[in-house]
Amino acid sequence: MKKKKLSRGIIISIIILILSLGIIYPVLKGIHYGLDLKGGFEVLYQIEPLNGKKVTTDDILNTYKSINNRIDTLGVSEPEITLEGDKIRVKLPGVTNEDEARKRLSTPAVLTFRDTSDNELMNAGVLSTPGAKLDYKDGLPVVALSIKDNDTFYKVTKRVSESASNTITIWLDYEEGDSFATSKCGEDSTKCISAATVSEAFSGNVIIQGNFSVEEAQTLVDLINSGSLPTKLNEISTKTVDASFGAGTLKTVGIAGIITLIIITLIMVFTYRLSGLISSICLLFYTIMVFVVFNAIGGVLTLTGLAALILGIGMAIDSSVITLEKIKEELSLGSSLKEAYKKGNSRSLISLIDANATTLIAAIVLFVFGESSVKGFATMLIITIVVSVLAMILLNRFILTYFINSEKFYNKESILVGKIKERKAIKSLKSSIIYLVTICVIFILGISFGFINKLNLGIDFKGGSSITVRSTDKISVNKVETLLEDYTIREAQEVSESEYYFIISETLNEKEINELKSTLIDNGYKTDISVISNVVKTDLVKNAVKSLVIAFVCVLIYVAIRFTSHFAVSAILAVLSDILVTISIFSILHIEINFIFVAGILTIIGYSINDTIVVFDLIRDKLKSLKKKTKESLEGIVKECISLSLKRNIITSITTLIAIITLLIMNAKGVKEFNITVLIGLTAGTFSSLLLAPYVWLKLEIFRIHHPKKVKVYNDEVEEKLIKGINS
Repeated sequence: MKKKKLSRGIIISIIILILSLGIIYPVLKGIHYGLDLKGGFEVLYQIEPLNGKKVTTDDILNTYKSINNRIDTLGVSEPEITLEGDKIRVKLPGVTNEDEARKRLSTPAVLTFRDTSDNELMNAGVLSTPGAKLDYKDGLPVVALSIKDNDTFYKVTKRVSESASNTITIWLDYEEGDSFATSKCGEDSTKCISAATVSEAFSGNVIIQGNFSVEEAQTLVDLINSGSLPTKLNEISTKTVDASFGAGTLKTVGIAGIITLIIITLIMVFTYRLSGLISSICLLFYTIMVFVVFNAIGGVLTLTGLAALILGIGMAIDSSVITLEKIKEELSLGSSLKEAYKKGNSRSLISLIDANATTLIAAIVLFVFGESSVKGFATMLIITIVVSVLAMILLNRFILTYFINSEKFYNKESILVGKIKERKAIKSLKSSIIYLVTICVIFILGISFGFINKLNLGIDFKGGSSITVRSTDKISVNKVETLLEDYTIREAQEVSESEYYFIISETLNEKEINELKSTLIDNGYKTDISVISNVVKTDLVKNAVKSLVIAFVCVLIYVAIRFTSHFAVSAILAVLSDILVTISIFSILHIEINFIFVAGILTIIGYSINDTIVVFDLIRDKLKSLKKKTKESLEGIVKECISLSLKRNIITSITTLIAIITLLIMNAKGVKEFNITVLIGLTAGTFSSLLLAPYVWLKLEIFRIHHPKKVKVYNDEVEEKLIKGINS
């Protein structure tokens, strides 16, 4: 029976491995890629009023619906339209003719009323705003038209009612050559949206009936309103990504992902033997399931989404490492394999709950308050956390239970979980002081270089236009600079001999973009031009700062509730130090800070909080057995916990950084700054979670012991008043 249990564990592991390998291709094939990975065109519009009044919520929603209808005519299979306050961002992956896309999107939809011979009778000017709404007559849905110009409407409807066809058609964006006779008006047509019989003249509001379902009536309402919008679209930023650029990045990231999983598997098997192999199989299953869930919700994978996935892989393997390290800790204390497994699972579960909860809180805040790519990062991070619990905690433990209960590994624990060594506590906290001094030096140097050279802010934070120039031959920089002599070149950066990246201070409009593109094409260059206006720059900075501040506050509150305020303050200071170290090194090395840098900072925050909470959970666990808090006893606990966490931190840092280092070595386009950001930040996070956060907590606790709060004691007894001659 016991042997059968072990065979079950082996069979389940093999089934999961085969299942994971079998569905890789269809799952990856079903991914919808964003334009930064697929190529395409992105534009951000400011919605502005035509009549001088404020843009209402209805105006914004109707504009959204109007653009959505217009995209259908572009033949884009996976468009992405998002509202950002009074702005609307449109992403069109795969679009190559951006001029046609611009024309279709930004030109206001024109609503006209025509006869069956396609002669225009009147336009949207006869309607109020909004021009139509969903209503009901005799319990059936109808479209109610609100008429503003009663005289014109009466004259036209009277003339139509007396004609032979007595039919009026409603067109959206009628073009020369369109015909009522050949259109499926009111059915499949996106232009001829309705054909109504007019039996009499109307001088007021009217209704359109047609045995509509509620959905059909609402669609007609939306179409009519989209053609009578009191708004205009002002283009405030654009981005074009060449398809070959996106495909190259995607291929590199894919290869890096395979290499990363192989190296992680080798490290886990070398360190934890059979348990490491089981964890690696679960990690593969976890990765595939993340994409399954992502596809199921219709997610669009972008570079920031990949950033969240990298963080998720680090956290997923971390959940296995935490559990296995606690099992090995119990074994080193003399527990049997079964007891060690039970105690290790129980102790690690609390750590995993707190670590994942803090990261999940930050992800939810970023999803609620973030915009565009920040929201995409948060979506992927939330998915990775949920799937990690299912695959790396529940499934991993379920399989491992069969191996433990088989009793085949009693006195052979090293085959199952790796070598068991008793860890000695470090003798002093000098390393914490050295790290504190080191980061202070880095801060000072960062500030100094920042004042001297200023931060190398990219186009996302400074505004302007970025121009990527590509050629089949070696590019002559002087020639390109001559072609750009009418503009202020802020930066020229070599990507390769055949590709250069220029940033100019000017915010180009549509006409200037087209002219510059024509000039570069005529000289044999392919080009992508992206524009960031001051409005976008300001909004980007404000949104990023707001999201991060709210995330910090929420995490601070959670840690204070689950631990103490001293733990919370220490955790936040450690994370802030990681961010400042990263920014300082970027300042010293004068590396460009762009929007992908924000994704890197978000990754660092998630990783650092996760790492720190695991160390703090160990400290909290040790405090339970402490009879009296003294400076010496607290220092002893911190030293012991740093020693116990050291191996686990090194392993999880290495497994997370493997992907980053692989991408850097392979020179993955588009994610270089992200890789550098995470490389610096995760390295800092590894040290801060071990050396800084516990040290700060220790100093705060010692201060509290030596400076207890003075509590005023009140005497509840009634004091007798002395009166001369009576009781004195």
